[in-house]
Amino acid sequence: MKKVKKISALLLALLMLSLCVPLCAAAESESKSVSILCYNVAGLPNINYILGKPEGIDVKNHQTQLGKQLNGESYDIIAVQEDFNFHGYLAEQLTTYPFKTVHSGGVPGGDGLNVFARSAIYNETRTPWDQLYGIIEDGADEMTPKGILYTCIDLGDGIFLDLYDIHADAYGDEGSCAARRDNFRQLAEMIEARGNDRPVIVTGDFNASIHQGNADDGLYELLYVGCGLKDAWVELHNGGEYRNFDHWEETVGGGWPNYWGVWDSLEKFLYRDGGGVHIDATHFAYKGYQTDDGEEISDHKAAEGTFTFTKTADFRENTETLNVTQEDLKDSFIRKIFIFFTDLFRIFAHWDELKVYIGL
Repeated sequence: MKKVKKISALLLALLMLSLCVPLCAAAESESKSVSILCYNVAGLPNINYILGKPEGIDVKNHQTQLGKQLNGESYDIIAVQEDFNFHGYLAEQLTTYPFKTVHSGGVPGGDGLNVFARSAIYNETRTPWDQLYGIIEDGADEMTPKGILYTCIDLGDGIFLDLYDIHADAYGDEGSCAARRDNFRQLAEMIEARGNDRPVIVTGDFNASIHQGNADDGLYELLYVGCGLKDAWVELHNGGEYRNFDHWEETVGGGWPNYWGVWDSLEKFLYRDGGGVHIDATHFAYKGYQTDDGEEISDHKAAEGTFTFTKTADFRENTETLNVTQEDLKDSFIRKIFIFFTDLFRIFAHWDELKVYIGL
């Protein structure tokens, strides 16, 4: 009888152990899925519309319709660029997104960067680029304080995400390329300075593509290699290969008209693990948005991505102070006035260039 009892006890212990192992494994690998949309919404005032020309674009209507469409979708986070003078029309439609960053204003004072989320946003920080290039032409990047919008987003279950929304210097002239490389240098230094206490996602309008090789303005060198960031499109649609794009160049074609909004375009999701949280990209796609009349809302395509965040055995909940940013109307007014007069000075300094540009 004693032997039977011992055998029964051993079997019971083995049974409990077999049940415990998967339960413990499940606890260690607790996961959650997060969907994000990145979109350059083209929220600049349209001069032709203001002047009453037939080719003018009703940006107010575009942003209103975009807001309605986005509000009916299931993204957890929406990161936008060029969200300038018509922010209110976009934001008022996003009723299912209770959390949003403080709008920095329209042109010329704002940076056009904003984040909308279904969960809390903390530690919002806006950092203008150290270098920009172009006053009248070459993207006119110096006329707005483009840069980096950093936020810390609570994903629940103790997981916090470092999210960076950027808009890099535009155009392909020598001055713009040099400025954009410096943008990526500045971004990389900011990411590295924050350490590895939280998982990271960088999104936005990069105005550069990794398949351009040595002409990628340091994207590969500074962010992919330097910061250890993975690219969701590369991982999911190019087999994780960062230096061979023959399939796409041969089947779709290289050059701006072929890859723009189709493959390895300007809108990206870069990501890396942190704080004992592992990230996997599970979905990436480009998509467009149209008005009810079939007009494209933006000259860019949006990028949508889905990511799985999995706690590992090294998980540690970050204890950094979390602050909710409040709008400072006085500071905002002073900053906008300063930028306005700075831009005015730049315009007068390039008056001859402006006259040629507008055909006077």
